[in-house]
Amino acid sequence: MPITKVLLKSKSWFVLSFCLVFSINGIAQEQSKLSFTEDLDVIPLEQRSRRKFDNAVIADLDQDGFLDLLLIEHSRRVELFWNNQGKYEIGKPFIFGDTHGMTVGDFNRDGLLEVLVQPGGGDGKNPRKLRAYTINLDRTVSEEKEFKHFEASRGRAVKFFDADNNSDLDLILSAFPPNDKIERAHFLYQSDESQYFSFADFLPHADRFNMRTTITDFNNDNVKDFLFYGGSKIIAVQGSEKLGFANVSKEVLGSLTNTNLVNSVSEIDFDNDGDFDLFLTRSKHPFDSEADYNQEDKTFYFLARRRPFQHDSIKIEGDFKIENLQMAYPHFDVFIGTKKKLFKRKLDRHGHHDLTITKEEGEGWPEDTSKKGLYIGYLGNGYWRIGGFTNAPTTGVVHNVVEKPKTIKLKDLPAKLLENVDGKFVDVSNEYGIDIPEQTTSTAVGDFNNDGWSDIFVVRYGKSASVIEQFLYLNQKGKKFQPVKNHGIIRKERGSTGMGAEAFDYDKDGDLDIIYANERGRWHLLTNNLKSNNNYVVVNIGNSPSGKASPIGALLKLEVDGKIYKRIVGATSSSYSQGLDTNLHVGLGDIKNIKEATVTWGNGEVEKLNIKNINTIYQAGKAIN
Repeated sequence: MPITKVLLKSKSWFVLSFCLVFSINGIAQEQSKLSFTEDLDVIPLEQRSRRKFDNAVIADLDQDGFLDLLLIEHSRRVELFWNNQGKYEIGKPFIFGDTHGMTVGDFNRDGLLEVLVQPGGGDGKNPRKLRAYTINLDRTVSEEKEFKHFEASRGRAVKFFDADNNSDLDLILSAFPPNDKIERAHFLYQSDESQYFSFADFLPHADRFNMRTTITDFNNDNVKDFLFYGGSKIIAVQGSEKLGFANVSKEVLGSLTNTNLVNSVSEIDFDNDGDFDLFLTRSKHPFDSEADYNQEDKTFYFLARRRPFQHDSIKIEGDFKIENLQMAYPHFDVFIGTKKKLFKRKLDRHGHHDLTITKEEGEGWPEDTSKKGLYIGYLGNGYWRIGGFTNAPTTGVVHNVVEKPKTIKLKDLPAKLLENVDGKFVDVSNEYGIDIPEQTTSTAVGDFNNDGWSDIFVVRYGKSASVIEQFLYLNQKGKKFQPVKNHGIIRKERGSTGMGAEAFDYDKDGDLDIIYANERGRWHLLTNNLKSNNNYVVVNIGNSPSGKASPIGALLKLEVDGKIYKRIVGATSSSYSQGLDTNLHVGLGDIKNIKEATVTWGNGEVEKLNIKNINTIYQAGKAIN
């Protein structure tokens, strides 16, 4: 080979190596700048694992300028946390029992916020109606109001939107319908002066599990559209003026309409081109049995529901130790050994219990296991058996299991990134580096490092015998997503699995924090410790300039250095609930000048903003009260 070619080849290899090292170092530096920590001094969250439902509902309930929290403890109550200038105190709960979707807004225009609650339906045996509570500025709460003219249902989603852009708030409700009434799944209620809301129509549906709901605007016409999902397919419903809605699934989604088991949809304009793309998480229905084993930690996890179950040949070293044992209504009993000694709980039944049983205490297996509950027995030679029959989920993690028991492998259900191309969606997951074959449950979308590009925090489902790190993908200038490690968001509660996540700036320091929950686990508030010179701007959206339109659904649009940034009030990954975080955050990177900024409310009112200073909060429209 001529020496010139050798030199050229060596020079090319040096340049390639330098670029590769520089790129890796750049990513490593970016990772080191972004980390999250959990500080229990910031919020007194209970350190006991319990059942959860959906995302946190975030809103400035008392209108003091700081975002408060409503956290659903499934079948128990909703926990309330007041934000005192960046530090939370627990409030007196006012919502009890089986609770599903919630939304927040001032639908009657009295200057106070209402919390609308969709109760559960008692497994279909006790259908119930929508309820409302008014939050006063002194943090007191009005008595419950029931919408008696609504149809009782096994409710799921409840979300505000302005269906016909007339300044009034309308409602979309979803339900888990009976087998023989599958068409009664998606309810549209129109604003009504005499009774607040009146039934307008049923919206398109698919199967019974197609009850998860996302409000979006996939064709950019400033009229709200819907996505319904959760079962065998995704239904796209396009809105038009005067309450017109059409099923456009094939036109908008193509073959993607057949994507099954979607449990959250997040809007994300990942390329800053001015239209909203989508990120989908997917996981199995929560009714199916699970069994998982961690070889390294010698831990075995099981979940059973609505059918007899039995796990034999569980070889344990030492005593039988079960962590995070959770059982739900109506079957809470645990029977131990041949004599079926009853486990007596010292704590309330809604949360987790840890239990240790000696071989002597657990000796034998009863002949009669017909009474519903959980049975635990020692069979000899180190082997134990657990089994039983319960209607609601029964779960736990057994320690010191020295031989791998029979497990149930979860099916791969890849998350998907869908690009909006002229109002139609295309799967670009592989092209943009989204490689998550395992099951996931929720996302929090936001510019976590303030570099001007929206990132994605993803909550994982499964691997419940283990401690795991959640997924965090950083947007590489709209060209790729880079997974980062060692960001500090760890699921430590064994026996739990993923639930919902939201991004918001609870301490108003200019970077986005995260609150997320683990089902059969705990709530976690993660503070963003970003150390960066990147810039940002926050616009706090009030009512429209005329005072007629609510901030719900209002659109912030910034034109910056050839890029378009859009943010929506009320946007969420929650398939059932909708908060009211009116503080719309936009990271800017090293940019210091904003060319144009506008806010458009649902009724078409527009306000132009003169944003001269960055790294601050601007007010748009009128304060809610």
